[in-house]
Amino acid sequence: MAIQARPLVFINHGESDQSDGFIRHVERALNDEGAIDNSKVALVIFSDRYTASELCFHEAVRIYDRRREGKLVLIPVFYRVSEDDVNMFNGRFGESFLETLTIQGFRDHPFAEHWMRNVNFICTDTGFTSADYSSNDTSLVEEIVRAIKRRLQGKKLPRRVQDEKLPSPLDMFMPKQPNAQEGFGKELLYVAIAALLCYFIIPFVFTDWMSSVSFSGSLLF
Repeated sequence: MAIQARPLVFINHGESDQSDGFIRHVERALNDEGAIDNSKVALVIFSDRYTASELCFHEAVRIYDRRREGKLVLIPVFYRVSEDDVNMFNGRFGESFLETLTIQGFRDHPFAEHWMRNVNFICTDTGFTSADYSSNDTSLVEEIVRAIKRRLQGKKLPRRVQDEKLPSPLDMFMPKQPNAQEGFGKELLYVAIAALLCYFIIPFVFTDWMSSVSFSGSLLF
């Protein structure tokens, strides 16, 4: 079967992220700018539920490998979670990660440290933090679209101010008491839909590797 020239769109999201309203918003904005059909950009959307599935980490490792090889542009987005919490695996982001490791039996597995280091690498790339946009998702989407256009044109993103990052080996964080279960309110809904922001943005071209690996995401033709 002939390989399609149009790049595939890779979906990188957690298992519990179930919404499409925000996705349609992003897709419409990117279509208006002609970004999807011409894109070789990967967005990694970090939310506090990103760490709920080990498959997200497998995907992120492959994304960063391709970024390191110069085959795609990587843009991290920190949605309703701080960059420090992601980089250091603190807060709910870290708690969810510990739960995933425990459930999957990976607490002492080399995968754990490898995943953490990969997240640290991704955090060093220039990206976006939703807190900088006063919870205005529309403005955030518009900036992401502009950033993709700049990168496709070979321009660098404006450098954001970043604190010096420290390595975060597995023993740097301790299990915390889980917070009382909260209802699925507006805040959590925004987190869930934003974690799927990459639904229509992450173009990812796979060949033989696709047939041998399971993903939590999907491919759109």
